[in-house]
Amino acid sequence: MKQRLVFILALSLIATISHSQIIDRYGINIGTSYSTQIWDYKLVNVDSDNEYKFGFLAFLQAEKDFGKLLALRTEFGYIQKGFKNNLKHISEEGIYTGTNNDNVILHDLALNLGLKIKPLNTDFSPYFLAGLRGDYMISYKDVEIEEPSSGLKFNIYESTIEDFNKFNIGALIGLGIEIKGLIYFELEYNPNFTKNLDETGLSIKDNCWGAKIGLNINKLTE
Repeated sequence: MKQRLVFILALSLIATISHSQIIDRYGINIGTSYSTQIWDYKLVNVDSDNEYKFGFLAFLQAEKDFGKLLALRTEFGYIQKGFKNNLKHISEEGIYTGTNNDNVILHDLALNLGLKIKPLNTDFSPYFLAGLRGDYMISYKDVEIEEPSSGLKFNIYESTIEDFNKFNIGALIGLGIEIKGLIYFELEYNPNFTKNLDETGLSIKDNCWGAKIGLNINKLTE
């Protein structure tokens, strides 16, 4: 509940100050996430079969300049994390049952705070971004299997995901280019500091990349 309140307050803050002179740029960005999870089985030698999967992301963003070369950026939005499952399920009869979907999808709200470094103050300005991201999992979609003989359906990872920490913090590192202060393209990397799960025999961490295109809405009227 406390984490939800933080995100709601952050969204309200961005909406309130976006029309004030405190903010130099505000807008939206959308793109794709490319995520997996690292499952570390501490007591046995098991290789994780999880692979990267694509997802969707969308953020509101606001920036405040500190001189010509530095800016502080905050973002609030939605991002899909999770992983592509390669685990093959074999029934008691020795039959491969397959899956109805192959991706575990975590639906997260995210709050980003980063320092934007712009070495060149030009119309086509490259920049570097370094900061933090906080994620709060609001729901998830599990991988489902169906027994061919009985027709019964089962969720593979539900019992583990239900024990996940809903709130996690990670680094946020990005490279981008901004065109005339209006449009920007960005690649980002978001490894977690905290763990989704940390038990005696298993620890789990998110690992996520992202690519997005953004629009500074207030620059449209200038």
